[in-house]
Amino acid sequence: MTRVGYVLKVYPRLSETFVVTEILARQQLGDDLRIYALRPTTDARFHPEIARVEAEVSWLPRPQQADLFWEQLGRDLVGSGMQERFAGILPELAQLPADEVAQGVGLARAVMRDQITHLHAHFASLAGRMAWVAHRLTGVPYTLTTHAKDIHHESVDPVWLRRICGDADRVIAISSFNLAHLDKVLAGTGARVVLCRNALELDRFEFRPPRQALRGRLRVLGVGRLVPKKGFADMITAIGELVRAGTEVEARIAGDGELRNELQELIDAQGLGSHIELLGSRSQREVIDLLHDADVFVAPCVVAADGNIDGLPTVVLEAMAVGTPVIATSVSGLPEVIVNGQTGILIPPGDVAALTDSLQEIANGRVELRAMAGRARELIEAEYDSRVQAATLSAWESSGRTS
Repeated sequence: MTRVGYVLKVYPRLSETFVVTEILARQQLGDDLRIYALRPTTDARFHPEIARVEAEVSWLPRPQQADLFWEQLGRDLVGSGMQERFAGILPELAQLPADEVAQGVGLARAVMRDQITHLHAHFASLAGRMAWVAHRLTGVPYTLTTHAKDIHHESVDPVWLRRICGDADRVIAISSFNLAHLDKVLAGTGARVVLCRNALELDRFEFRPPRQALRGRLRVLGVGRLVPKKGFADMITAIGELVRAGTEVEARIAGDGELRNELQELIDAQGLGSHIELLGSRSQREVIDLLHDADVFVAPCVVAADGNIDGLPTVVLEAMAVGTPVIATSVSGLPEVIVNGQTGILIPPGDVAALTDSLQEIANGRVELRAMAGRARELIEAEYDSRVQAATLSAWESSGRTS
């Protein structure tokens, strides 16, 4: 029987709802899962769905002192020729920080102890590197789901990316955009890159047709970490344009992050304190309630100066699932779900005028919101069902490279 070990940098993590959704769907399918986390969480709030996860969770030790590093290596490098294999990959391990080497060895030891037959890592960065180390020490195969920062950011080490992906049983892209990117950067590695989209537990997302005619103010919602790639400064500026044009509008942005103070200063500088509220972090259940209350959801994503880019924000899928009309920018995988005029409104990234005009069109009742929302829900049901995603992952991990 296949026993899968999930390798995650942090668990649990508020911003990674897609991981919990995936695990729950596989749990419902009957898969035998374990979770190995490399860092403790620093989040103060959690999604209630985490309580439904039945998989055992282990936080791998991370030594901070040299003597503890050698002590852990001595303890974990035992049995099944692991010391010889460790020596064989020592040139590659020498490129990593000592604490990563120790955690990779610790993961290998846990794999043997827990009789794991397959590893599944999310992100081709720390988690991917640790899965690679454990694989090379134990021979246990691994799959790797790639996302955004781990393959697009300027900090990505192309040598390690190609090494990790080349040795993986499969490399999973969450969008066709990412698939094309990986096919290019991994050329010649032998990596088997496949498409498997992040998905939703659809039963938790009740569809409600949107209101065609507004009742009072246009209610606008944005959700995401307050970081440059989310483009929330453009959203704030567009709301300011609407207010100055006399449009009744209120906006809320749920999420937290490094730009919180800067975005609040932008709101204050434009005199928008009574029109825009930064809500802080919210659970997925709270986000669903916010989506139901909104007239339109905005995902103003951009490519950040450091190359960071969204893969395909899960909250966009959630908005489409519950019937909230979406305005999004044509960044990365977003055009794969937001077909302009059909399943949402698609605008160029960084185009504040286009965002302002689109919001004004909705405020004036010139967009067929109900038909658009209905088509959006149909697309989500057809292509973003977590039960289908789970069955696909399970079949791949059971069959291995021979299929």
